[in-house]
Amino acid sequence: MKQPKEVETVTTELREALARVGVVLPSLHPDPVSYAHRYLPPLVELGCCTMDVARRLTAALAESSPAPGEPSPPRQDTVGERLSIATAYVNARSRGERA
Repeated sequence: MKQPKEVETVTTELREALARVGVVLPSLHPDPVSYAHRYLPPLVELGCCTMDVARRLTAALAESSPAPGEPSPPRQDTVGERLSIATAYVNARSRGERA
């Protein structure tokens, strides 16, 4: 089952995270074609950007990425991931499965 709010929430979270590092992708939106598809998961359309925006995005990613050979910082889960896990747990329990 597709969750319309989830793809919108993920899109908003990405837009806000990019804005915090000075990157705006004007075409960022939930992809309506994949959202309407019965079996494929909904996609987030990143769209086109200018070369300046691409450079700022590259710089922001370079700043937040560890150098080769350096350990990665611990991964933090998002609210959406926690919600998905909780939903899966509740659904499994409602079917009588052990989660």
